[in-house]
Parts: sequence; structure tokens; C-alpha cells
Amino acid sequence: MAKISPELETKLRLLPSKPGCYLWKDAKGKIIYVGKALNLKNRVMSYINGKASDGKTARLVSKIADLDYIITNSETEALELESNLIKQHRPRYNILLKDDKQYPFIKVTVKEPFPRVFVTRDFVRDGNRYFGPHTNAGAVRQTMRLMEWIFPIRRCTREIPVDKVVFTKACINYQLGTCTAPCIGKISVADYRKTVEQMMKFLKGKHNVIIDEFKDEMQACAEKMEFEKAAVLRDKITALQKVQNNRTMFLTDFKDRDVIGIYKEEDNAAVVVIKMVEGKVLHKETYPLTQVEESSLEEIMSSFLKQYYAQIDELPHSILLQIEPDEMEFLNKWLGNKLTLPQRGEKVQLINVARLNAFNYVEEQKLAHMRKASRTILPIQELKEQLNLSKLPRKIVCMDISTIQGTDTVSSAVYFENGKPKKSFYRKFIMRTVEGQDDFASMAETIERFINETKKEPEMTPDLIVIDGGKGQLNKAYAELQKFADSEIRMISLAKRIEEIYLAGQQESILLPRSSNALRLLVEIRDEAHRFAITFHRQRRSKRTIKSELDEIKGIGEKTRFLLLKEFGSVERIKNATVEELASIKGVGKTLAEEIISYLNKQI
Repeated sequence: MAKISPELETKLRLLPSKPGCYLWKDAKGKIIYVGKALNLKNRVMSYINGKASDGKTARLVSKIADLDYIITNSETEALELESNLIKQHRPRYNILLKDDKQYPFIKVTVKEPFPRVFVTRDFVRDGNRYFGPHTNAGAVRQTMRLMEWIFPIRRCTREIPVDKVVFTKACINYQLGTCTAPCIGKISVADYRKTVEQMMKFLKGKHNVIIDEFKDEMQACAEKMEFEKAAVLRDKITALQKVQNNRTMFLTDFKDRDVIGIYKEEDNAAVVVIKMVEGKVLHKETYPLTQVEESSLEEIMSSFLKQYYAQIDELPHSILLQIEPDEMEFLNKWLGNKLTLPQRGEKVQLINVARLNAFNYVEEQKLAHMRKASRTILPIQELKEQLNLSKLPRKIVCMDISTIQGTDTVSSAVYFENGKPKKSFYRKFIMRTVEGQDDFASMAETIERFINETKKEPEMTPDLIVIDGGKGQLNKAYAELQKFADSEIRMISLAKRIEEIYLAGQQESILLPRSSNALRLLVEIRDEAHRFAITFHRQRRSKRTIKSELDEIKGIGEKTRFLLLKEFGSVERIKNATVEELASIKGVGKTLAEEIISYLNKQI
């Protein structure tokens, strides 16, 4: 039995035996799991009584610190509430539709007398019609462009009353033919509604019905000698037939179906929904899933059905499933007994197509990850082979010195892991033991201090250290490295002139072709170290300049210096200011102002 606090124990005793949703929370009060139950008391206590069936549930139980719950009228209400809560809180231990909140819908505001149509990413049960969700935003935009002239429905936000005309001018969409201008009374409510109904049939995929209606209208216009209107209808029919002919017939019973396939490999999973209308494939939707590492296909399918159909207004004739989900009986009842598990024939072929599409999506994601990784891993592998290293140089440090005539000498150590910068391990050093310009001594101090950093954080220990320079610089630097570090750390130098690579302990240099990925990686690391050192050096030099010219003046502290620079912007402007201007700064009187001007002018 899980350990629970007295406060949680009190909540558990008061749990009702009613349907609802329960929300497990961790010690920080964050919701980590949302579930629904027909009997809240029984379901919640099954966690506490140690009936965890898998590692994922066991880890969830170990994190539980608090509980909240919401009572509903039925288990069906609890399921819809569960879906909304998961989308809102995205708990760590629930299976999630990836980027679920971003899938677009096409919304038709049927509650308005003259409905509008637009794309939205917010699904709200407000009595209006939502078509989607769609996983391909580009396809949604294409559909909206196609509908603009086939179904000229307004897209503006004007509030148009039914009983009177309150606007005197239509927008440009009326002139373009993509709106019938109900705002200025150019169309009746009945005729406008007819166009809206036709558009919604199109969005449902009922193309044959619309084509027949347009043909009847075209014939009527021809009989009335309204040939321009008839020609417009003819073009609309042609466009609809083109869309229809692009779809392949699978089933001949002309029924609407959703075909759902699923594929999972390790921590990657996807569900594909093939939408069929009147026996034809309308489109395909792909839903990546996250947090599925230890979840079965049955559990994933159940979770997907809950989240997906909780936001669908109109169900198809049937829903074909690849596998039987958890809670099959309840889900089937909730979805109007539309779930089916085909065993043979054309329907099984459709399931296989959906599963193949899910498989291809997961494979594409894996390959994309591998391609991305190869851009950094392959240069490291090449570096190991070309330099004959004993292991992959996954952790590379490059050091550089920056100084001008021996002043403000600093050094940098940039850190690359698996070919990518790891800036939390970058280090910069102000030289403590070096006087004047001595790059060898500066590099020795840098190596010593960086190795001391790795002793505090062993995970920083590099496989390879790169320094900027030739064979002489390398030999001296490697001698210093051997005093402080493990002999397994290899060291090389990269000479700028022709990008020669020198290896410690080897006489001959190595020249890699300019096209070499390994050489490109080394140059990138070297340039990053140089940039980091130069930037730090400039910052130091700037601070020294300000300090030497202002802080040497008796009576100027840090706050007064800050106010002076804030007001005048630079030491040069302070030097050229009048006594009155300087004396106006808080903390600077007339006497100090005169001293500042006198001191700064002596420095010329």
C-alpha cells in the first residue's frame, strides 16, 4: 500500500461512490494524471491498495501526494470531462495527442442568421458546427480557398440583423465574388442558408448531392436564358467533379466510415484516421502520440478514441479499428455501437492501409532523428578514424587566448558534446599568474584551471582538447596537461594557415580535405572558442577603461560612476561636459565636478 499523508487519507475516506474524474497531484501540486471512473471510490482506492499492474503505474503511485476529483452525472460525462482536462493540463502520466491544442477546425457559425466560415483552433460546444480536427493546416487553407467562390459565404465579423439593413457598403469580397453581401441586403436569409447548407455538405464529403443540386440550378438558369449564371454553376460543377475524381473508391455501399490504424515502436507512436465519405476516401489524418513508452496498443487506442471523439460533432456510420481497445464495451456504447473490428475482406485491407500509414509516419520520424543526429555524429566518427583515436571524441574542448600587448589577458574553453555546443560547460578565465604577453604560460594556466573544473564536475571531462596553434604550442600545452589530467584525454592543435592538425606524440601533421566533415567540425569549434575569448576580452578592456579613468578620482564611487555614465553615455562626453552639467548629477557637487573635468583633461 502506498504511503499517504493524513490530509490525503481524509480525502480518500470521503470519496463518493459516484461517477466522475479524479486528478492525481504530486508534492508541488501539479496534476500528473487524470482518469475517469464509474465509481470514484473504488477506482481511486485501487491505486492506493497497491494494485499497480505495470511500471508506469507504479511510478505514478510513487509520485502521488494529493488528490482532487469532480463528480459527474454519468460515466459518459466523466469521459468527456476527462478528455478536456487532459488537453488542459497535459499530465505527465497520460497518453497525449502531440500538439493536440493546435489542430485546426473549420467553423461555421450556424447560430447566426447569416453564418460565417473561418478556421479556428478552439473547439467549443457552442451550438455552431465544427469540421475537423485536421492535421494538415495546408490542406485546410486549400479547402478554404476552393470554397471561397464555390460557396460565397461571408468571412467578416459584422453583426447583421435579419429584419433591417444597417450597412450601406459591402467589402471588397462582394466585388471579387467571394461573398453575396448579406450586410447590404443583396441576398435573403433563405437563399443564404441554402448556400451554407451546400457548403456543409461539401465539408462532409457529400459531393454527389451538391453536384446534382448545381445541375438542377444550371438547367433552370439555362431555361430562363440566364447563361452567365449557368456558366458559373458549370464551372463550380467541374471543380467539384475534379475534387471527387481525385479520390479512390474502396467500398461500394456508399457509407461514411472512419478507419483507424495504429503503430508503436519504443517511445514513438502514431494513429492514422482515414476519413471515408460515401465509400470514398476523403482524406487522411495523422496523430503523433507522446508518453507511450510503457503503454500497450490497446491502452493507446482507448486513450486516442476518448480524446479524438470527444471533439467530434457528427459520427460516421461505423468506425473500423485495427485492435480492440481497453474499455471496449463502454467506448462502443458511448460511440453509439459504431466500433467494429473487421476480420476479412475489403475492410481489413483498409485497416492495413491505415496501419501502414501510421508505420510510415513513425519510420519517417526515426529517420529524421537519425539524419539530424548524423550531421553531428558522422563528423565525430570520421575524426576518430582520421586521428586514430581509441574512442569517439564525443566531448571536445577547445581553448583560446585573447590579449592585446599583454593587457587584460583572458582565455576561453568552449565545450562541444556529440558535435553540438554545450554552453553550460563553457568556461572563461582571467589570467592570475601571467604577466605581460606569454601565450604559452596563459595556455598552461587555462589547462590547469579547466582540469580543476572537471574535478568538481566529472561529467565535464573531455575526450579531446583542441588548441589553436602549431606543433610548438601543442607540445608545451600537452606537457601541462600531463601534469594535471588523466592520460586518456587526447590533445591536438589546429594551425590556421592551411588548417594542419598536429597530434601530441606524433611528428607528422595531418591534412584533411576541405570537404571533410571532421575538419569542418574542428574549424567550427576553433572559431567558437576564438569568438568567446574575444568577446570576453572586449568586456574586460571596456571595464578597465572606465575604471582607470573614473574610479581613480577620489569621491567617485560605484553608484556615482553609474549615474554619470547613464546620463552622459561615455567617458568622452563626461570629459566635454560643463561643471554645471556634472554638478546636476546626484552625488556630484560643484567641487567634485571641477575635479572630474580637471582629472580627465590631464589624461589627454
